[in-house]
Amino acid sequence: MAFENTKQTKLSHISQNLSLSTLWKSLAISGALLFLLHTFAFNHPHKILTHKLFAPLDLTFSSTSSFASAISSSSSLSSLQIAREPPTNISHLMFVIVGSTRTWRYRRGYIEPWWRPNITKGHVFLERPPGRDLLPWPQQSPPFSVNKDRFVVNVKFKTQIRLFQSLHESFEKASKDTRWFVIADDDTLFFLDNLVEALDRYDHKKYYYIGMNSENVWSNAVFAFDMAYGGGGYALSYRTVESLLNRMEDCIGRYLGPYSDVLSFQCLADLGIDLTLEKGMHQIDLHGDISGLLSAHPQSPLISLHHFDVINPIFPAMNRQQSVNHLMKTAKTDQTRILQQTVCHQRENKWSVSVSWGYSVHIYQSIFPRNYLKRPLETFVPWKHVRIPLYTFNTRRVSNDPCEMPRQFFFDSVMEDKNQSLVTTMYKVRTADSLPPCLRNGNHSASNITQVRVIAATMHKMGEGIECCDVQNVNSTEILEVKIRACLTDELIA
Repeated sequence: MAFENTKQTKLSHISQNLSLSTLWKSLAISGALLFLLHTFAFNHPHKILTHKLFAPLDLTFSSTSSFASAISSSSSLSSLQIAREPPTNISHLMFVIVGSTRTWRYRRGYIEPWWRPNITKGHVFLERPPGRDLLPWPQQSPPFSVNKDRFVVNVKFKTQIRLFQSLHESFEKASKDTRWFVIADDDTLFFLDNLVEALDRYDHKKYYYIGMNSENVWSNAVFAFDMAYGGGGYALSYRTVESLLNRMEDCIGRYLGPYSDVLSFQCLADLGIDLTLEKGMHQIDLHGDISGLLSAHPQSPLISLHHFDVINPIFPAMNRQQSVNHLMKTAKTDQTRILQQTVCHQRENKWSVSVSWGYSVHIYQSIFPRNYLKRPLETFVPWKHVRIPLYTFNTRRVSNDPCEMPRQFFFDSVMEDKNQSLVTTMYKVRTADSLPPCLRNGNHSASNITQVRVIAATMHKMGEGIECCDVQNVNSTEILEVKIRACLTDELIA
């Protein structure tokens, strides 16, 4: 019994010794591991483990840090909102119109319909002071300025550098909020709202040279396909003009020639500034009747038209000046929609209807898909007769086939209903139009139609894509009504 007690006492003593030894070893090993972990976590370059392992111990710090970060982000956002510039508007544009005392008397009628006195900024630049026949200067015209002899290195080409004299003087007169300089001839017709909307898409603080080449392949081949033609107008950002004028004398010395458009293009190209195409600007290097082109305008806002002196009046039974004023009636109602083409069909009569809003309506006595009707009828002739291809776009030949040619209607009047946000335009048949019926399509003649009424919503948005329409007769068989609407999902216009 005493032996057993002695044995138990020894075992208990040994157990205590072992427990203490194990405990000290465990503590030593744990301490070493914690030291290594702490050293790695807080000295590792990415410190990822610090967040993962010690997040429970850092709740107060994380919360405070997130709050500070939120305040900082909110402050930065407010700063961005305050610093953000307003959209481009008409006050940010400076127009540089190169004119002449010899032509202004009859060309002012192309400028005054779009010029907005006391709103639009810029000048008509003349080669000499206006004579008594031009005075007093009309208030509805842009103010005039007489060019000063700058950059004249060759008297032979004095006329060709007037553009740069005008641009230099405009730059000196420009206010601090000027963003764009718009160069044009004295027979360029602008659609200001569309021009402003187009320029608003670009950053005026960058280098931009925005315009369009010629419709005529020959002109582009002789000069350049990537050159803006001044008749259609082109826009230069403030930064571009600043750089161009800094190197103008050197550039004129290298490239002075007969055309200022070419000189501008060459100088800008050497500065690393290439042309950005804007389809709505039109040089109109064409002759004759351009109704075919205007009735199938590309799907982009109409910005400018040119060369009214060498084309036929764009409306029948009107002179050139009357035609321009007539077109501007719809421009005052909804510029974004003007000349935009909408195609639809009346299946019962096998008719295709093509609307060029604010200008014309074509009724074809056959069903044609949109991909065919979007090609302009070649009612015009080229600027210069050369071998084909003549134009930079596809055309359809004019023929005597009543199944292929349209019955034509031209814009007559416009009425806006602001309460319902609708605009109604009326189109009357061309008096000389005597198109026979298309017999092979069942003799559904359109000869009884004398007027077309087109109803559309105001505030058209170009970015929303093309529109569709529905066709119906109303009140009498002489009036065709077309209602323009948004296209349905996957709707085919064919």
